[in-house]
Order: sequence, then C-alpha cells, then structure tokens
Amino acid sequence: GASGRGLAVWGGLGGLPLAGLVLAGGFLADVALYFSRLALLTFGGAYAVLAWMAQDVVAEKHWLSLPQMIDGLGLAETTPGQLILVTEFVGFVAGHGAGGWGMAVAAAAVTLWMTFLPSFLFIFTGAPWIARLTALPRLSGALSGITAAVVGVIAHLSLWFALHVLFARTHEVTPGP
Repeated sequence: GASGRGLAVWGGLGGLPLAGLVLAGGFLADVALYFSRLALLTFGGAYAVLAWMAQDVVAEKHWLSLPQMIDGLGLAETTPGQLILVTEFVGFVAGHGAGGWGMAVAAAAVTLWMTFLPSFLFIFTGAPWIARLTALPRLSGALSGITAAVVGVIAHLSLWFALHVLFARTHEVTPGP
C-alpha cells in the first residue's frame, strides 16, 4: 500500500546515500551517520534535537568549540527561519574544520539531507496510520508523557545556553549521593 511505497522511496533516498558514504568512510560518513541517527532518534522539535547535538558536537566529537556552538544557537534564535537549521551550521563549521571550504559545503549538504529526509520517511510511511493511532488511549497517554519530556529538554537547553553565555567558565557539580 501507500506505506510500503513511502518506505521504499524515502528509505531508499536516505539509505542508499548513507550506505555509500559509510562504505567510502571518512569524515562525511561520520557526519551522515551522526545526523541520520539524530534525525531518527529525536522527536519533539528542534529544541529536543539541539540539546543532544550541542553536547555531542562540542564535548564528544569536538567538531565545534563551545563559542562556535553558542554562536550557532544564538544565530538561530535571532534570525527568522527554522531553528533546526542549526544542524546545517554545525555541519558546515565541522566540515570547514575537517577540510576547508569544499569539505564545509559537502558536510553541509550531507547534514541537510540526513536531517530532513527521515521526516519525509515518517510522513509518507506513517500518514495512512495517523488517524487510527492517535485514537488509541494508550498511545495518547504516551504522547502526553513525551510532551512533558520535551518540556524538560527545552528547559535543559535553555539552562545550558544561559550558563555558557553568562559565565566564562563552568564546571560539573554532582549533587547528592
């Protein structure tokens, strides 16, 4: 049916380039894997994605410095457009650091493709089922819980952003046992 066709088309459009990049290896494969995983495993809007991404690209992957990430978040908040485009900023800056302007443009293109393509996969594969699924009481309860978790994630990102903008140095404090 429509779901199967959507899965085949959009899964192929995302899966084939991802597989090709992974087989080729290198920095673009890392970018493709990271942003496809980010797109597939996060939901709740851009704030949910940005909280995870901000920590990963600065502290774990070292693709961006803390000031660069704060600049990207600040730029996204102060300009019109979709907040999720911070991923594009991250891909571009990380690519530039990994290999100059050419790699920056390539990493930005891979980031854009891997960030947005899964949403089309979900829409065209799941659309025929949405009305039926949202009518289920258990699913409705789960979605309410997810909404509450997303509010917590947004609060975390706001606090993280504020701390790093207001204070030159921060350090981790572990309260309690």
